[in-house]
This record gives sequence, structure tokens and C-alpha cells, in this order.
Amino acid sequence: PGDRVSGAEGEYFRYKHVFVKPPDDEDRMEALKMAQDLKCATCEVLLKSLVQRAESFTEDHIMDQFDGEMLEPAVIGENEQENRVNQNRKGCNKHFKDELLLRGWSASSCETKGESEAKWCLEQSDRLPTEREVDTYSVRNEAIFYACEGTLGRNGPEMAEKLVELKEAEAGNLSEMIRVACREAGRCASKSKRRKGKGAEL
Repeated sequence: PGDRVSGAEGEYFRYKHVFVKPPDDEDRMEALKMAQDLKCATCEVLLKSLVQRAESFTEDHIMDQFDGEMLEPAVIGENEQENRVNQNRKGCNKHFKDELLLRGWSASSCETKGESEAKWCLEQSDRLPTEREVDTYSVRNEAIFYACEGTLGRNGPEMAEKLVELKEAEAGNLSEMIRVACREAGRCASKSKRRKGKGAEL
């Protein structure tokens, strides 16, 4: 099969290529299951990066970073699918690539880690992926998107509010505040109740 992506599913707003075959419901359910193990770590990495770029430690400025709106218009070329992905590179569609995948973060099988039941862990490699690898659909890439969407994408305003609240209460350093915000406001440790197929998106 060709390596181009086409269709109306959510993946087609995130990826320019498929490696073997277009994603199906089985792939989506696998990615969602993996994301459960990755949500807290993904949330913490994202917040550490985004919060430090906020103009000030206020809800509005933190949300500006969470929203991830494009600062400049997307480059429009001849390829329709590439245009679609470029125009939708905002929010978690942007963050899971720019803040995680392109910085060497990926979903990997966990080493034996005590009594943890997690099968998948977020790990960072010295080897950085190419843009094409990041723009190619895989279940592991998609799991990181879902981990972002299930925390920051779904609970961003509550997380921004929680971070400001913790800062005003001087509740520890930034890493500690991020850890609390991801768990309490981002609900990263809670199990998602998601429907199969298209409904799994949100």
C-alpha cells in the first residue's frame, strides 16, 4: 500500500504518512490502553516545558501555552494531507510532537520496576527522531497523543487554575506543583471511560 494518509478520522489531522496500513479500531484501543500507563509522566514532561515558557504564572498565560496556537500561518503547499496536518498543529496535536517525540521521548516497555503494574513507560533517548518519523502514524506515537489529550487536552483550565493556586500557597517547587496538578486537576492517574472507534478521540 502507499504511505499516504487519507480519511476523516482524528489521526488524519496529526500524521502525514502511514507505515504499513491505516489505523483501525484495534489500533486505537491499543493506543488508548498504552496511554493509561503514560498519562502522568507525559503530563509532567509537558507541563515542565510549557509552564516555563508562559509569559507569567497566571491562568491566562499558562493556558496560552496549553492551547498551543500557531504563532504564524501554516505553510500551504500542494499536498492536501500535509496542509491539513500543518493547519491543525495546535494543542495536543502540536505538543505531543514538539515537546515529546521530537525531544526523544517515546513509549517503551517498562523495565521491572517494583510493584508497578504499568507495562508502558515514557522514556527519553539520546537519538532524536526525524520529522518524517514523527509525522508517520504508529500506535506508540498515538499513545503519547492520547496521554496528552486525556490530561492537558481535557483538563487544561483546571490544571492552570491548580498550578496558580499551588504557587500562591507556596506548595513546594515547580516539579512538585506539576506533579500535584497532573494528578489532582489533570486526573492522570484515573482510568478513562472511552468508547470504541471515533468516540475514543475525546
